[in-house]
This record gives sequence, C-alpha cells and structure tokens, in this order.
Amino acid sequence: MFEVYYLSFFGIWALLSLVVIEAIIAMGASRSQKKYTPGILNSDLGPESFVFRSDRAFKNSLENIVPFLGAAIISILLSMDPMRLARLVLVYVLARYIYTAVYYSIATRKNPSLRSLFYLVGFIVTIIMLVDIGWFLLK
Repeated sequence: MFEVYYLSFFGIWALLSLVVIEAIIAMGASRSQKKYTPGILNSDLGPESFVFRSDRAFKNSLENIVPFLGAAIISILLSMDPMRLARLVLVYVLARYIYTAVYYSIATRKNPSLRSLFYLVGFIVTIIMLVDIGWFLLK
C-alpha cells in the first residue's frame, strides 16, 4: 500500500535529514563562540553572526516541521492522491533547503527578506495540504 507514496517518503526523509544537518551545523557554530556556554547564545549576536543565523534556521525548521509532517502523515494514512502529495512534499522540501541556504549565506535585518519568500512557499504548501485533508474528510 505504501509503495505509491515512495516519493513522499523520500521527501520526508530529505526533510528530516536537513533538520539533522542543521542541528549539527548549529551546534558546531555555537561551540565556536569565544564565550561558549552550552545551550546559550550570546545575546549580543544578530543576523551578521553565522552562529545566530544557524541557530535561528534550525529553530525555524523545528517550528515548521510539526504541522507539515502531521499533514503529510495524515494524507498518507487517508490514502490521498499520492502524486499530488509527492509534488507538495517535494516543493516544501526544496523550499526548506533553499531557505536554509539563503539564511546561512545572507546576513540581513531586512524583513521580508529573500529567505521569507522560501519560508512562505513552505507555509503555503502546508496550508494547501491541510485544506486538502479537510476537503477529503468532508466528502
């Protein structure tokens, strides 16, 4: 039954891998601080600091993965259209990878920034998935 969701599972794996990679990068960057205290970022850090940006990118991923994964898993369990789900999952994952790359590479206090665009793409995909689930359940 789950074979038809291979691409969705691949996308979910790629997303989980990204979050683990972000965690490793954030931990490494945090430990590079001159005054390192485990679990505490220097409050003077801002977007110009890679330590700050890597920590914020990781935390943003944690915040956004919960509704996305919930929607993806519910969609699979409801046997919703596997190709539509795969497209949505892959768009979300691609947006998150680009979001992370942009956040790591561009230090800005401007909002909205380029990373905001990719955040928004992922957020809209999550909303689409939740609406799809709602329509499916109302049928």
